[in-house]
Amino acid sequence: MTTQTSGGSTKAEHRAQRKRAARARAARISLVGAAAVVALKLVAWRTTGSVSFLSDAAESLVNVASAITLIVAVRLSSRPADFDHRYGHQKAELLSSVFEGAMILVAAGAILWSAGQRLIRPEPLEQVGLGMLLIGVAAALNALLVAYLLREGRRHASPGLIANARHLRTDVWTSVGVVLGVGLVAFTGWERLDPLVAIIVAANIVREGVKVLTTNMSRLLDERLPEAEERVIMDALEAHPAVLGYHRLRTRAAGRARFAEVDLFVDPEISVREAHEVAAAIEERVHGQLDELTTTLHVEPYVEGVRDGSRRPRDEYPEPERASETDS
Repeated sequence: MTTQTSGGSTKAEHRAQRKRAARARAARISLVGAAAVVALKLVAWRTTGSVSFLSDAAESLVNVASAITLIVAVRLSSRPADFDHRYGHQKAELLSSVFEGAMILVAAGAILWSAGQRLIRPEPLEQVGLGMLLIGVAAALNALLVAYLLREGRRHASPGLIANARHLRTDVWTSVGVVLGVGLVAFTGWERLDPLVAIIVAANIVREGVKVLTTNMSRLLDERLPEAEERVIMDALEAHPAVLGYHRLRTRAAGRARFAEVDLFVDPEISVREAHEVAAAIEERVHGQLDELTTTLHVEPYVEGVRDGSRRPRDEYPEPERASETDS
């Protein structure tokens, strides 16, 4: 017997609607902020001629493209399940994050090209003070955006907002490094320091881009839920007196949505109704702590020596290190 529920109720649906609206608002604010930041950085680049400032502006241009993609992804991910997409559309936010990671790497390539040209043919900088001031204002605005997007992303379980915030946080540190580098150029008069700083910036951007790509590709491949969330499910199973054991706990995340499947063992003499009530009680406890979770509980009869104990995921699935050793 299998019982499945998403823990949906009118109250839960209202809460979900509020979260969708908040995610969409945060995505729009991200776009407006990214546009303002890139404008400031482009002015700083045109004013000074610094390739370091150009590299900083290029990274912010990626932020604008990512913010536009994020708005589309948030809208798409909010669509309910339909005939062709019965698990919903929540993975759209993960796709936007993968796109952002790819765009970051493209920006890094453009920065390296520009920096390489300037390293060969260095040029003097102009109005460095004004340029540094503009970049400083842009960095402060970015820092405010990071704090806002991280808060909203964590509050509303949005991987797209969180990925965007982490990229913007890298952008803040990039701006700080660029300002320091350009300041050193003005102080020492060593013009080749400007493209060298830009190359360092590009290397940091590559690191961030690879991190964004690998993290979100893993999630697209149905990465399991965090340890703490799996612990909530196991605690509910182990706390119910009618559950005599369980195995094959499998969880996955699809954007904001969570899915969990498990086989649980009960007394073979109880009725179907009683077994269903056991499963429903476990689901109610789990859904009280985990939002947007769909659980599938398969009830099996307790059989001594066959189905008579509990096997947790760590018992049934190899750790990453052991898996790599097995593959080799």
